[in-house]
This record gives sequence, C-alpha cells and structure tokens, in this order.
Amino acid sequence: MFQTRKKILLYQGGRDYNLDKTFKLITNILNDYIVDCFINVNVFDNNDFFKYDATIFFSQEGNLSTIQEENLLKFIGSGKGFVGLHGASASFKFNQKYFEMLGGRFVSHKDLQEFLIKIVDKKHEITQNLEDFYFKDEPYRHDFSFGKDIRILAEAQYYDENNPEPIMWVKNYKKGRIFFCSLGHRTVSLKEPIFQTIIKRAVQWALENQN
Repeated sequence: MFQTRKKILLYQGGRDYNLDKTFKLITNILNDYIVDCFINVNVFDNNDFFKYDATIFFSQEGNLSTIQEENLLKFIGSGKGFVGLHGASASFKFNQKYFEMLGGRFVSHKDLQEFLIKIVDKKHEITQNLEDFYFKDEPYRHDFSFGKDIRILAEAQYYDENNPEPIMWVKNYKKGRIFFCSLGHRTVSLKEPIFQTIIKRAVQWALENQN
C-alpha cells in the first residue's frame, strides 16, 4: 500500500550562517521524509503548520509571541514530534512554557573542545547499541528546574566529575514526544556518522506514536 512520506518542519531561526548548507545536510540525513525549512517564527502564527508531522528546531535566540508559543505547544501536545538540536535550548529565553515542554534551558557553555559522550541508556530506541564516543563541540550546561520527567540518554563530565551534564534526553509532552541533543555547534558535525544516526533515530522515535 502506498504511504505518504512524513513531513518535517525544520526551523533555523536566529542562525545567520550556513543555513542552506545545514538544510541540505539535514535533508540528506532525513531522505525518507519531506523537509521544509523556515527561519521566521511567523510560521507559527496560525495552525497552517499543523500539516507537518514533526518539527526540528536547530535555532538560536529569538522570541515567540504568546500566540506562537501556544500554537507550537498545541501542535506538539496533539501528538506531533519535536526534535531539538544544540541552540534550541538557548532560544526563546522569555518563553517559560517552551522550556517546560523541552525539559531544560541553556545556562552556559565552555569553549569548543573535544569531550567524551557517555551513553547511559542503551535500552532506548535512539541510543540502543550505541557506544560512548568523543565529539568536538560546545559543552552545554542546562537548568532543569523548568522541566519534569526527562529520561537521560547520554551525558558528559566536563564541569564536575561528580555531577555529569545531560547531553541527550527524551520526554513526553501531553501526546507528543520530545528529544533534545545539545551537540551541533559546527555545521560539519552533521557529517559525523554518529550524529547522523542519532538524528535519524530521534526523528523516527518522535514519529512512532503517529503510526
């Protein structure tokens, strides 16, 4: 039976470099889906974007109006998927409900460096059978007081050896599924096989409850 390809909304608002290159790399990674790119929050002004099955936020900075935030959360809460990469946790600093949905809010980061990513949950579909790996990126620190019930998939020890920082996590938001990964500062990261695998699996997992 013929199946319509799932549609993904890629939001890159706030990023001012390599937008076309990033879009091309992500469409190559997600070649089983239809991916459309937007860079303006106006796409969330009304419910027209509800035709998409999931969103990927590879964003930086910006603000959501009350209506835009409500529409986005309604979209996710209805059972749509949300995949946040890198700056998605540093975007929309004044939108508390957005962070409650996401599960964490960016606080600070260290300089670009290579560090070890430790997979702590090898039972989840996204990280199943993945081994620990080194990755060059900006180590992020997050405030988790805004979110609840996150399931940590991977972490790193770059601030305090006794208190590792979550790198990847998942959670539910009403009927929707949420995934976040703080990696992705460099566009070239999208060429890394391990990062490509994580993104593919994250999108597939976020869409599973729609089948």
